[in-house]
Amino acid sequence: MGSIAANLHEGSRSEYLAQYVFSSFGTAVPVPHQVDTGLDIYCTLLERDGPRAWPRAYYSVQVKSTMEPWTFASPESVRWIIEHPLPIFLCIVLKAEARILIYPTTPRFAAWILPLHKNHLALIPGTEKRAQPIETSWEVGSSFEPKAPILNFTIQEALDDTFRARLVDVLKLWIRYDMDNIFRINCGIHHFRAPYEFETNSADVTNGVSWFGGPFSEQSLQRAEAVLKELLGHITDHHYDKNKLVGATIYAMALRRLSPDYQPGESTPWALHRKLNELFGMSPPTYAYQAVDELLKMLSEKLAQHGISDTG
Repeated sequence: MGSIAANLHEGSRSEYLAQYVFSSFGTAVPVPHQVDTGLDIYCTLLERDGPRAWPRAYYSVQVKSTMEPWTFASPESVRWIIEHPLPIFLCIVLKAEARILIYPTTPRFAAWILPLHKNHLALIPGTEKRAQPIETSWEVGSSFEPKAPILNFTIQEALDDTFRARLVDVLKLWIRYDMDNIFRINCGIHHFRAPYEFETNSADVTNGVSWFGGPFSEQSLQRAEAVLKELLGHITDHHYDKNKLVGATIYAMALRRLSPDYQPGESTPWALHRKLNELFGMSPPTYAYQAVDELLKMLSEKLAQHGISDTG
């Protein structure tokens, strides 16, 4: 009684410093410790427009005060970081130097595309100045090594307006990649994109980008097909409305192939089906999809003549 641990607020002080820095880029709202589920700060990047400033990007931050690995030790923890709807950055605060290191969490997308890290995921940060965003052996349960931070600066450096603008440009770049990859996850697409190589404190991607991909799971395939069906339905209607009947018909055939049985609530280009049935002399048609099914039958027969079928 009558005393506290000497380093009781060590983590909190790191979070205060990180919040101060991120608030210079936009808003930075700390998460109360009692409801902390793994992230410490929710942030925005603001852009001025006259007397007002508007949020242009949203992201979240996990703050640590040491260079120790950030580990996700259970399937639910791994699932949580994969499916989180915002870009996530790992921020390491080296208080003795008043230095901030910021890392992307690109490995979360690698854990999504392949079933190698579903039960355990570890990010081991480094301090190099140039690296690739994915460094791993691609073995089951292997760790990822973000060998270089995307940002490495002192709090004093961040006070300079020109330097701070560079920092914001780097964050924008990685937020854009993350948002695109999160969109792919939500669409069931087992692919992600990232810079092939990057340099700390630079938004220049001089060596192009890399695509990483893996096979569909049964669940993600269902999700991808559902997204594709909805999109094809609307694209078909769009081309029909623009009187582009060839394109509309091809899309309608693909949609019919994907969705042979009508499901209530699905987007279906009824106007095009009526038009095709009329043009094919099917008036009245036996059923709504008659013309498109006739086209699909003709296509299947033509492919079969060349030995092409679903069974190889």
